[in-house]
Amino acid sequence: MVSKQDIEAAIRADPVRAEEALLALQFGDQAPVTLEAAKPVAQLHGMSVEGVLALQLENRQLLEAYALALAARGIACGPVLEPEAAPEDQRIQNPGALERIGKAACRIVRGDHISGSGCLIGPSLVLTAWHVIASGAPDTVDPVREKISVILADGFRYSVSDVQRYLSPCTSEEFASHFPANDAAFADRHDVALLKLRRPEGMRFKFLRVPDAPPPLRRRAGLFVLDFPDGHARGWGMGHVTPINGIQARVQHDSDSDGGSSGAACLNTHYELIGIHQGRWPPARRLVPLARFHEPLVTQVRADIAPSFLWSLTDDLRGPLVIGRDLFFEGLAEASRPGARVRGLRVLRMNPSAGTTGLSFSATLLKTMLDRDRSRHVLIRIGFDQAQQDLLGAIRQKALDAGLQLPAEDVPFGMRAGDTTPEAAVGDQARRLALALDQAIQASGPDRLLWVFFENPAAGLIDSERMAFEAFVSAALKQPALRLVIAGFETISTPGGDEFSDAEAATGAGAPGLVIEYVGHFSRQEVKTLIQRADEALGLALGDTGVDFILNAALAGIPSQNDHVDLAHSVEVAARLTERLVDWRNTQEAGR
Repeated sequence: MVSKQDIEAAIRADPVRAEEALLALQFGDQAPVTLEAAKPVAQLHGMSVEGVLALQLENRQLLEAYALALAARGIACGPVLEPEAAPEDQRIQNPGALERIGKAACRIVRGDHISGSGCLIGPSLVLTAWHVIASGAPDTVDPVREKISVILADGFRYSVSDVQRYLSPCTSEEFASHFPANDAAFADRHDVALLKLRRPEGMRFKFLRVPDAPPPLRRRAGLFVLDFPDGHARGWGMGHVTPINGIQARVQHDSDSDGGSSGAACLNTHYELIGIHQGRWPPARRLVPLARFHEPLVTQVRADIAPSFLWSLTDDLRGPLVIGRDLFFEGLAEASRPGARVRGLRVLRMNPSAGTTGLSFSATLLKTMLDRDRSRHVLIRIGFDQAQQDLLGAIRQKALDAGLQLPAEDVPFGMRAGDTTPEAAVGDQARRLALALDQAIQASGPDRLLWVFFENPAAGLIDSERMAFEAFVSAALKQPALRLVIAGFETISTPGGDEFSDAEAATGAGAPGLVIEYVGHFSRQEVKTLIQRADEALGLALGDTGVDFILNAALAGIPSQNDHVDLAHSVEVAARLTERLVDWRNTQEAGR
């Protein structure tokens, strides 16, 4: 409902149009009530003119009618809140959905202390309040200077690689626990920070999607605050929104909150993002409406494109399941980007004597992913089942077999056998081959890439193979359209290039190189992520109970250490998962 304070603020903001609205409500032969006519009464009673008029309107039950008359003249009373919310918008609709969405909520750590709450809104983006990550006041030198990290739903702490993705400070008055007097003070001061995680951890949790348009804020509409009071998980806050007189940049709400709640996502009863909780100023709390920062937020979210992660090689329960390997997919996605420093991956075994399970499966993963866009990718596979007396010749022939058009070999004078050292001759041949392959793949179409997969040699490399392998890898890394995936070869460092711990480590200028992925075990969380991805893809409606049931059944009796399982058990665990997921699906279909 419209309050007297709303009306007073509207009259004070625009007296001319306020009087026009006042005259529009008056009929009959009596002299009209005007702002000028109200002055003597105001002076007599020690009131403001707008206070007298608001009281008169309230006595005549005309507050709502006058608010509509003001709105018709472009004057809003309080924030842009529509008429009171319908009953269904004031109460929780689907508790189960709120539980799932709540997994996007997180805690923000500034330095070594939890400073507030936040929410995943993309694969690698976390939304929070600016003052949660700030160590100093706005307009001071380097106010955001401490290390920022995030505690996600699994309780683990994750690195933030970029705190400057989007920043809009709070007002200086708010930082000093005072509230500005008018909307002008809030210009470009939204108290919002968008953080970028080092890796797209949001793909393992439910991240909250930002709506295409800010949902309307209705008076008395219900809201949920996904917060961590005092840094603890105590369930989500519930309350209702109400306007602040004469202010549109902030909205009042009455959900319970405490220190550590700042920056939390605020949702309506349809679980749509409507803003972020800013803080508690007795007797109420307030939020920053999404409408204030929606456009820059959407711009960043649309650019936060997640890699494609497989849970099954065939996207159903008939094919082999994929446990873990997210770093493989992240590296592959970054390497597929034109101009990227990441030129492929190295898959290394934690224990080189433990077999080739993870290495051989890497070839299948790579082919499955590249086959999804054959117009862009060409894959050749180089094995060492038999000694490669001419490794560079074998690479050349595989490329020809794949349809690339290569010029005839022309060994320059001085580089023929006997003209120079074997190392120099092989190095020159490798450079010419890499250049020819790069030119051929680029000539075959825009943004096309040639991928060379090197299988781990069971018996190691002979000297000539090693020399040619190192020379080719070094030369290929320098070519913009060539990509490498090297499985095994643990005794050889990446020749001629950098090694990256993840895709984010390759941002900025520098030499090209390969993302390093270690295989040897998988975690309980990775098995759980697979189940959740299968649930989402197949529409199984497992819920948390179903996910945990299948997870426990799949890992029952399997030896583990610190929730990590040796890769040798992956086939058995995958078979159990498939069986349980099929049973659940069949039961679900039988009940329809």
